[in-house]
Amino acid sequence: MQVLPVLARSHEVVLWTDQDEVAPEVHQIAPIARYHPGAPPWREINNGTISIYHLGNHLDFHAGLWQVSTQQPGIVVLHDLCLHDFFFTLLVRHRKDRGAYLNAMERWYGQEGRQSAEAFCAGGVSAESMTQNFPLTREATRNALGAITHCGGALEELQETPACPAAALDFPYAAAEESRYRARLAARDGVPHPPYRLVVFGYLNRNRRLEPLLEALAGLGEREQFRLELCGQLWDESHIREQIERLGLNSIVSLPGFLSDDQVERKLSTCHLAINLRYPSMGEASLSQLQFWDYGLPTLVTRTGWYASLPEDATAFVRPASEVADIQAHLRAFLADPGAFRAMGERGRRSLKDHHPQTYVDAMTRFAAEALQLSRRASALALARSIGSDLTEWLPAAASPYLLERVSKEIYAIFEGRRRG
Repeated sequence: MQVLPVLARSHEVVLWTDQDEVAPEVHQIAPIARYHPGAPPWREINNGTISIYHLGNHLDFHAGLWQVSTQQPGIVVLHDLCLHDFFFTLLVRHRKDRGAYLNAMERWYGQEGRQSAEAFCAGGVSAESMTQNFPLTREATRNALGAITHCGGALEELQETPACPAAALDFPYAAAEESRYRARLAARDGVPHPPYRLVVFGYLNRNRRLEPLLEALAGLGEREQFRLELCGQLWDESHIREQIERLGLNSIVSLPGFLSDDQVERKLSTCHLAINLRYPSMGEASLSQLQFWDYGLPTLVTRTGWYASLPEDATAFVRPASEVADIQAHLRAFLADPGAFRAMGERGRRSLKDHHPQTYVDAMTRFAAEALQLSRRASALALARSIGSDLTEWLPAAASPYLLERVSKEIYAIFEGRRRG
């Protein structure tokens, strides 16, 4: 939604979905077309110059997209870089095809990968270990013409560099107008404090570090000066409620659940500090982090993955090995000097200029054009190799060089769209 309005102003765009409902505002941007992942309308899909697939680790949103992307190559935009959980859940739990999962692990990691996958299926290896050691990112880009990430060098660090061209672009985000931003600051200033309001937002899985956060808050002598709200869908709400009860945090921690856009606006305009911890990180950029900065909110983030690349003066870092101690140190520092943290959030807001959607669209379209050009050459080389291999088996040795050269020129002319000379 950050990119579409800009992209549609300069390109003919068709939006494909396998979802039953589409938000009304999307219909105002571009035509909506529907597909069934098992039987896509290939003729209509292939009318496009190029397909762009936005992939992440949420099965309901991304399974159908990935299935189509394996059959019609395009540009894959990776919103998560560690996709082991996605493929395991899709192939083993959803499709009941353990063999496909084992084959994927062997394809990219050899026998070590297959053996680890078998041990994981048997309960002998943790999910965290599999995510870190076998991200399966290349399975998502197996047939891609190009891959886009939002974290420079991340694929190389994971040792998941794809066979296709790859580009790292700053995650697109259109910041609110200055007048709206000032209104948000005014709303925050109007909230009596202490207690100061802390928020966590999003799909709250295990890697969002809620348990260390609760433990840090429980062990803080000044905890009554804070109120923590866990906003979003919890992976195990009953477990978190048990932890809150056990740590004696019922008067301090609340679970508002999923919030509407208006509720999000009010919540972020009136809180003082956002907590955006991720470990293990799935590797990619965080939309919620850019939203926090858009509200001028200081944030606590884990020094890992994309978060480790954030400006030192615009975030407060938490080390994975010292989570509880670091969280407590930051909360005490906040109480000692709230103004320093407010300045941190303002610096984050200024950094959003690097994330303008127009800049992103310009870079994405240039990359797509380059990927298309390279894909034609790759296809031509693959066809030439195949035909050359067959011809050398049938042709006499004396005729092979001449005929192979003729065939190569014909293939080149076809793929370059030129007339034969």
